[in-house]
Amino acid sequence: MITLIRLGISKNVMKNILLIFLFFCCSILTTAQTYFNERYNLYYTEGLDFAHNIIEFDSGYIIAGGCARENQDYRLEVVLSKLNSIGQLVNSKAINDDTWSYDIGPDGSVKHNNNNEITAVGARRRSTGSFVRDEGVIYKFSYDLDTLWTRTIGDNQFPDDTNYQFRGLEVLPNNELIIAGHIIVDGATSKALLIKTDSLGNELWRKYYNNGPINIGVDVISTPDNGFVISCYLWTFGTHQISAPYIVKTDSLGNEQWRHYINWLDQLHGEMSIINSPDSTIIGVYSYSDSVGYPSSDSYNRITLIKLDLEGELIWEKKYGTAEFNNYVKSLKINDNGKVIMAGIKYSPFPHRIGYMQNCDTNGDLLWYREYENLIEYDSYNFMNGVTPTNDGGYIGVGDVLPYPPDIGNQDVWLIKVDSMGCESWNDCWVGETEHIALRNEEKLVIYPNPASRAINIFIPKENESETHNLVIFDIYGRKVEETEVGMGETTISFNVTGWKDGLYTVITSYNRKISGRGKFVVN
Repeated sequence: MITLIRLGISKNVMKNILLIFLFFCCSILTTAQTYFNERYNLYYTEGLDFAHNIIEFDSGYIIAGGCARENQDYRLEVVLSKLNSIGQLVNSKAINDDTWSYDIGPDGSVKHNNNNEITAVGARRRSTGSFVRDEGVIYKFSYDLDTLWTRTIGDNQFPDDTNYQFRGLEVLPNNELIIAGHIIVDGATSKALLIKTDSLGNELWRKYYNNGPINIGVDVISTPDNGFVISCYLWTFGTHQISAPYIVKTDSLGNEQWRHYINWLDQLHGEMSIINSPDSTIIGVYSYSDSVGYPSSDSYNRITLIKLDLEGELIWEKKYGTAEFNNYVKSLKINDNGKVIMAGIKYSPFPHRIGYMQNCDTNGDLLWYREYENLIEYDSYNFMNGVTPTNDGGYIGVGDVLPYPPDIGNQDVWLIKVDSMGCESWNDCWVGETEHIALRNEEKLVIYPNPASRAINIFIPKENESETHNLVIFDIYGRKVEETEVGMGETTISFNVTGWKDGLYTVITSYNRKISGRGKFVVN
């Protein structure tokens, strides 16, 4: 500071410079990406933990899930857990009962409001002798995980022949609630249910929707005309059963205005999650079934994204990749920039289960696709059940892992935080068959000319020219543009970039599944 003053810089100016410098450093820290891939035993050592929902708040994350304890006949308990921004467990609390089993619904059944409160829906079950009674439950929690109140909705008199399940939720501007679910009558038929309550969970009205013996209400969103859209799911029994989603648009009182059936064929399609798009349209995602292995219920599925207008007209439908065995989409969200993130589960290979995320723009164009796991043993499972965008521009996925020997432990909650490109760290990004590439004395690639308009040349550093390296080029969205081998005796490779879109491209080279070099170039 003394030197600066002698040069004519006053103490006040110096103070301002220091303040600006500190602000700049804090800005970098607050916008930096965080990464983790962790397994958590959240509440009971002997319990089977699971999670379907995760929400972000100012200083971390809240997971809504549950636990089944062996010494309690696997009766379910709701478990809420709070973690800080780097994935460290802060607190966990449970809702349990000696008589009832409690559950929170799948992804989409937990929301938070501006009062630092969390609302969730699900069900509670009582099994006594020869009957089972399910009631729909509404939960209200504080950010400290305290239970503020619960409400149950169901038939409370004998013969208990109607069971309730709540699955989807939206908190309306006045903190009223719109809930999607279904009722099951006599254990034989079911109707999709849309129910509206006040801010305290008191029922205002309900409506039913069905088109066959078994109907489920999966998800719900509000629309600009104060109406609602409920995503429903139907299936039929028999030699060639049908399983397919459909959506129903209603007015503000739940009266049906139109419905749209989604590929109602002799196949086994998955349930559909829905969200509001920034352009006042409806986006939905489901698993499209290309084929079914009758008489079993196994199917070969593709991630499928659709967009509808508010009149029920299909704007576009896009299917991605090739059909894979029992590939199921479990979650759908959208960030402030209009990018759509999906998460799901697939075999890779059977019986090993892994999770995945896929990122698209609001036109359904693929930005990137990545696969993830925490347990890598052949028989172990990695279930990714929910995903949500994060404040740092990345995404966080939640689910559970089920270990088989030699993996140890019980079923635990799984949480994975990735960056905006879906990478697990700055140097670990699944790019296809070369999975979980690790760092190996990475060098900067020599790329020339840069920028390029006609051709580029890439020099690949090798410790030994007999090595064969893999080279992959990605565009700015993380989509693979080129992939080739740089064989024995080769150190420089050329590409014709005429016709490539203008923009920034990234090059990664690897040897023995480890990154050997990175570089960037611009096409203009």
